[in-house]
Amino acid sequence: MDKSRIIVDRIEGEVAVCEMNGAMVDIPLEKINGEVREGDILRSDGEHYTVSKEETEQRRAAITDRFARLKARQ
Repeated sequence: MDKSRIIVDRIEGEVAVCEMNGAMVDIPLEKINGEVREGDILRSDGEHYTVSKEETEQRRAAITDRFARLKARQ
C-alpha cells in the first residue's frame, strides 16, 4: 500500500476517522478541502487534505469487481 494513502473510514461529528499506515487517525473536517465521504482516499500537502477523485473511483471499482466475483462463485 502506498504509505501516503489515507482512507476515510467514517465521519464522526467534526472529524474524519481515517486509516493510514494500518493506524486509525482523526482528521478535522476543516482541514479537508471540499466534500468528503466514507471510502474516499485523501492526499495531504502537509497542512490540508484533498480527496483524490481518481484514486477513490479506482478503489471503488476494484471493490465492486471483487464483490461481483465473489457473488458469481456462489
